[in-house]
Amino acid sequence: MDLETSEAITTLRTDISQVRGDMARIEISLRADIARVETGLRADMALMETGLRADIGNFEASLRADIRRVETTLSDRIDSLSGQLGATTSSLRNEIRQMGQDSKRHTDVLFESLRDDIRMIAEGLVSLSAKVDSLRPPDRRS
Repeated sequence: MDLETSEAITTLRTDISQVRGDMARIEISLRADIARVETGLRADMALMETGLRADIGNFEASLRADIRRVETTLSDRIDSLSGQLGATTSSLRNEIRQMGQDSKRHTDVLFESLRDDIRMIAEGLVSLSAKVDSLRPPDRRS
């Protein structure tokens, strides 16, 4: 091999060695940057987690308060409607009782009128029977 080629190979080896050294330094630098970024991101995630957990806790407390408020409101409304229903039921019972009494009085009047009609028919029948008996010959009378 000639001198020029030998020098070129030596120079090339030196350059390769320098590139490897540069690559090693870059790798170390990048690994340090990655570790620093990872540490920073983990810290940010921890802060975010803490904040989100606090938000969830606050939201949960707020929802529970809202549920209790709605429950109280509905309970009050149910109690109110129950009272109104009781009053309405009592009123309806009184109306039904009054209607029953009115119907009974009306029925009593109709029955009395019917009794009078039956009495008049019975009296008319007795009178008619007496007339028919008087028209029969004496030997055929009952």
